[in-house]
Formats: sequence, C-alpha cells, structure tokens
Amino acid sequence: MSDKITPQLVLDKAIDHCTAITGGGFSISLYPSKIQHIIREVNDCYGFPVDYVAAAMLVAVSVAIGNTHLARMKEGWDESAILYMALIGRPGANKSHPLSFAMRPFVEQDYEQNRIYEKQYLEYLEQLEMSRKERAEKGIEVCPREPVRRRFLVSDITPEGLSLVHSQNLRGLCLLSDELSAWVKNFNRYNNGSEEQFWLSVFSAKPTMSDRKSSRSSIFIKRPFISVIGTMQKRILSELAKGERSANGFIDRILFVLLRHEKSTRWSMKQPTFDVAAEWQRILSRLMELECTVDENNDILPVAIPFTEEAMIRLFK
Repeated sequence: MSDKITPQLVLDKAIDHCTAITGGGFSISLYPSKIQHIIREVNDCYGFPVDYVAAAMLVAVSVAIGNTHLARMKEGWDESAILYMALIGRPGANKSHPLSFAMRPFVEQDYEQNRIYEKQYLEYLEQLEMSRKERAEKGIEVCPREPVRRRFLVSDITPEGLSLVHSQNLRGLCLLSDELSAWVKNFNRYNNGSEEQFWLSVFSAKPTMSDRKSSRSSIFIKRPFISVIGTMQKRILSELAKGERSANGFIDRILFVLLRHEKSTRWSMKQPTFDVAAEWQRILSRLMELECTVDENNDILPVAIPFTEEAMIRLFK
C-alpha cells in the first residue's frame, strides 16, 4: 500500500466519500416549502451559501425539539435529535452569517429569559434579607428558592459547568461556537481524555454523572441532550483526528458541511420579499413551545414517534 494512513488521509477520504454520495449539495427539498423559501431568499438577497444555511437550520430544529420527542426505529430502538455539526470553509467563506441567522431565535429567547432571571434573582436576594416572620406576613416561602436561568445556548464551558446548566434545563441545550476548533482543543485542558469521553457519551444520550467540587452531591442526567455546531477552517480538520478520535468514533459523530466550490460572496441589490428573520422565528418558536412532559420525579418523558414504512424504506435506501 503506497499511501501512509494518517489522520488527515482518513478525513480526506471520508469527505470525498460523503461528497460523492450527496453530489456536493444539501437537498433542501427535504424541508417544508416555507423553510425552502427562506433558504432561497437569504441566498438570493444576502449571498448566504445554501449548504451552510440549510445545515445550520437543521441543527436549530434539532435544538428546538430537544428531549420533547424521539424517533422510534423499532421497539427498544429510539434515537434523539442530537447533532454535532461543523461548517467547514476558508476564512471569508461566509460561514458565520448563516450560523448566526439560524440560531438567532435562541439568542433572542435566551436574552429575554436572562432579563427575567435577573429580576427574579434580585427579588430572591431581597427575600433572603427578610426575617422568617416578614416572609410569612408577605406570603413568601419561608425558605426562598434560588431562581433558575432558562436557556438553550452555551459556549465555552467545562463538562462540570455544562452538567449543572443542563440539570436546570433538561429539555436540552446547544453548544454554539463560532470557532469550533476551540471546542476540540479544550478536550484535554483538565483531565486527559475525560472531556472527549463526555461528548462521546452525550451524543448517544447515555446517562451522565458529574461530581461537583466542594459538594457531596452529584448531578445525574438520565437523558442528556446537547447538540453542537460551529465553524472551522479546513486546514484545522486534522486536529479532530488526533489521538484516538479517528478510531473511537468521535469524528464519525460529526456532520461536516463543505462547499464543493467556494466562491466569494456576491453582493446583491435584491431586497427580501418578506421578513425572513421573523418568518424563521415563527417557525422555530412553534417547536420551542412544544410541551416537555415530565414524570413525578421531574424526569423527561419524550414522546416516541415511530417511523412509517415509507420512511424506513427511504432511510435504508
């Protein structure tokens, strides 16, 4: 065999294989017509590459669904909507703008929830300063509970911190990173390989446990849901295959989005025919508003949606 097997060679072969299968383009016909219309409009008016927009929107849908629903392949075989995705391209390939567009509804939602949290936290501090008698007279709980910040997005965070945030947001989260290489480079910043194993387990929705420092209690998450998305330059791809990642299935968990032909973003005088951001907000909000059922122990009870026979046939093809 003349070619020496290297991490970069493995990645290049995988990318070439995926490109050959897909024809180098994201098939937006998979989406409902309203979403197709949005993708075409932002491409025509803003020059956002179709593949980047469509792929980022797919992760946004994943995050909005979270732990509310599962896809049931067969009895005993359920799959969550968790996705790990990397938008690959050279600097200036217009990766960040499509990502920001797709995830903006979560940014707006988290911003509003943060305002609510800050108000509740000030009230909580005021209640702590009251005596038990004053609380009773005002109809306030004798032992005030610290409020929880509801959110969808996290960025640079340790597995320990992420477990804490996730325990307060069992519906699910998304790790959003404009430079995804930082996510990978941080894997060994504390314990060698531990963070990588954490992400391997999360992708499979396996229960996770985090032993917190300075505390005797542990955080146990029965069914984690954390999707990941970010951008990355092609020359940094080899970082992903270092160590055991090319053999332990880590890079197989990531969907790589590359443009077959990278072109400079063209400027257009064309104006959108409708408010694309508002329309995308409305579509995603319908998913974000889905009820998240819990049992008496406050554990998530996702609704399992079985595959139809036609869907199974298409999947196997």
